[in-house]
Amino acid sequence: MRDLESLSRREAINYLKFFSGLAIAVDGLWFMAVEKATDYDKALEMDVEVWTGYAKVVVKRIRRNFEINGTGLQALKEIISHDPMWWSMGDLKIVEDSSSRLAFEVIDCPSLLAMEKMGRERLTCEPVEGAYLEALAAAVDPAIKVQALKLPPRESPDEVCCRWAFVLETESS
Repeated sequence: MRDLESLSRREAINYLKFFSGLAIAVDGLWFMAVEKATDYDKALEMDVEVWTGYAKVVVKRIRRNFEINGTGLQALKEIISHDPMWWSMGDLKIVEDSSSRLAFEVIDCPSLLAMEKMGRERLTCEPVEGAYLEALAAAVDPAIKVQALKLPPRESPDEVCCRWAFVLETESS
């Protein structure tokens, strides 16, 4: 058993990315097992349910463990930066377009890459990631809505995997 206290900074970062990637791999394996036992639609329905529930848990735990309070886009940006789901992604961007909108871009997605390599025609990206991001945003602030801006499939591996917007709706919106 590794003594976590003795890890170098580089080793700790590698472990965090490794564990995040394992969690995503387990999700993919779980999805394929449910799909094999039932069908794609049932597996997708259950995956959405799991990720929606996970979003609520992750926000609660991040708030408690990292003392991130408040609502709004800045709180959401902080929550996302602490969310281990994103640590195995090669490259992400979160850009504040305006005071009422954040753009969230996934440049490198191991899940999409795996689905592309498998030749999967029906991708889980939009329904699962969309549900996860909506539940995550709602757990931070119910006034934040999610919009899909660019989704797979993509024409080239050089393209961005997906792009989303988080929009803070005000009473005058």
